[in-house]
Amino acid sequence: MIESKPFSSSLPGLFGIALAVSLAACQPGNDSGAASTAPAPAATPPLTQGAHAITGTAGYRERIMMPPGSSLRVQLIDNLLADTPDAVLSDMTFKDLSGPPFAFSLPYDPVKLRSSGQYGLHASLIGPDGKLWFVTDTRAPVDPAANAPVELQLVRVASPAPAAAAGKTSYWQCGELRLSADFSQAERTVLSFSGRDLTIPLAMSASGARYADDKGNEFWTKGDSGTLTLSGEDKRECKQADGPSPWEAAKARDIGFRAVGNEPGWWVEVGMGEAPLLRAELDYGARKIEVANAQPLKGATGFSGKTANGTQVELKIERKPCQDDMSGSSFEASAQLSAGGKTYKGCGAFLRD
Repeated sequence: MIESKPFSSSLPGLFGIALAVSLAACQPGNDSGAASTAPAPAATPPLTQGAHAITGTAGYRERIMMPPGSSLRVQLIDNLLADTPDAVLSDMTFKDLSGPPFAFSLPYDPVKLRSSGQYGLHASLIGPDGKLWFVTDTRAPVDPAANAPVELQLVRVASPAPAAAAGKTSYWQCGELRLSADFSQAERTVLSFSGRDLTIPLAMSASGARYADDKGNEFWTKGDSGTLTLSGEDKRECKQADGPSPWEAAKARDIGFRAVGNEPGWWVEVGMGEAPLLRAELDYGARKIEVANAQPLKGATGFSGKTANGTQVELKIERKPCQDDMSGSSFEASAQLSAGGKTYKGCGAFLRD
């Protein structure tokens, strides 16, 4: 007779085997090749290519090649700040060009971007001699944060016309100051006013034509209006004028020296030569005098002589800085004119050597 054992006596052994199998399956470093059921950590996304930089190309339709040594200049501009010093957010010049089209990557500071900003790109192609060949005629809209390539279309800059037909010299009334501006050179302008010339190089601008130097001189034109800031002086609003200043007109007539003064208003002009003609208008034009053959002063700079009716006239000139109270203009010399017992003081300049 076979003796049977109770079922309960085998439970501890079966339970132990099951527990051991379960624990083995949970051990790390399982070499069985079975996939782990634990979730994998999220992968770090790669850095976006061109982050904080605007990439793109600039090209033109003409079938010509830029000469060796040319450069591409690209600017990022905040359109809402146009015509202010803060308008240009990034400015870079690219050399050793290969193209067209010409590839560029313009870095920018994202901190300078504003939530309400409207942005555009301006580009120009400059030859090895510094002359402008191609330019974007309008600002190309761009979203700096979009990280999308931009294509800029450039247009050819018209060749300069002959000097007589181009109107390279224009005249401007800037407050009380009349000046002429010579734009015959693309990279600079020459301003003539108050008997002196001032050359200012072309500078960066969001719009219009801006010329500025490191001494605080700036001339910025937009159409027929503009602004003039001379070193140490306040900004003047400018409007295009229809003729030259009295200083430029006098220089064209071969006047050697000219001076002006105020309260009462007066001016004097002295021609060239050993015995020049001296002419003056005094008391706001109420008195006019003329000395046909003025003689140099002895031991001093100036001239003296008599008018046709015998009035004694003497003009003393001192080469020292002088500022006109009315226009605020600075001159190279001070002047004192005496005529008929009355003395007039003012400032002047030598227009001819």
